[in-house]
Amino acid sequence: MGAFRWISDEVMPEARDLRRDGWRLASAGAPPDCIAVVDASGLDGIGWARLLTATCHDARRLMLVSGANAPSERANLLEAGFGDAIGDGISVVEYHARARRLLDLTSWVPRERRIGAKLRLDLISRKAFIADEALDLNPREFGLLWRLADTPGEPVSKQSLTQDVWRLGFVPETNSIAVHVSRLRSKLAVVGLSHILTTVPGGYCLSLSAHPVSSFTIPTHRLRQR
Repeated sequence: MGAFRWISDEVMPEARDLRRDGWRLASAGAPPDCIAVVDASGLDGIGWARLLTATCHDARRLMLVSGANAPSERANLLEAGFGDAIGDGISVVEYHARARRLLDLTSWVPRERRIGAKLRLDLISRKAFIADEALDLNPREFGLLWRLADTPGEPVSKQSLTQDVWRLGFVPETNSIAVHVSRLRSKLAVVGLSHILTTVPGGYCLSLSAHPVSSFTIPTHRLRQR
């Protein structure tokens, strides 16, 4: 079975623990073949805004939102691009089946990804575009950007980058990753996007802090202070 992340400030309830079905609980910076279970039961308006601004459409399609008890909430979540939405009353059998369906989506590689309002990545041509103008990225630079776009807003370790981009099972002693990241950041700076590539302890992160808030309608009862 695959891996999943639990996204919540609350302790994961037993009914939502997919490890009972043979899954592996992953940490931040998990590989692309990982789904996320988001506990929405305690989110207020600020929490919803943070979730929406920190996730692009590609990331949302692999997120299963639990705690969405009203049909209108679930409909809004699906329209916003989330992979699935469930209420608290769902059976464990159905919950696991829905999670497995999302896991199947991880094997479907998207043709392109969009980062914010400006940047588009095309996997077939392995090029990055601003509008219709291509950035001059070499294959490793494109690979770095594509891998970081797998989990926007989440730190990706150097170990993960060496495995997924360099196809190595160890972190090389050279500063090759840092050099490629520096060159990539310089090329993004030309189009005013150097800020989206941030350095974090032990790795890097694609920040979407400047990404506009989605038009997703936050349920009004979520806006009230709890």
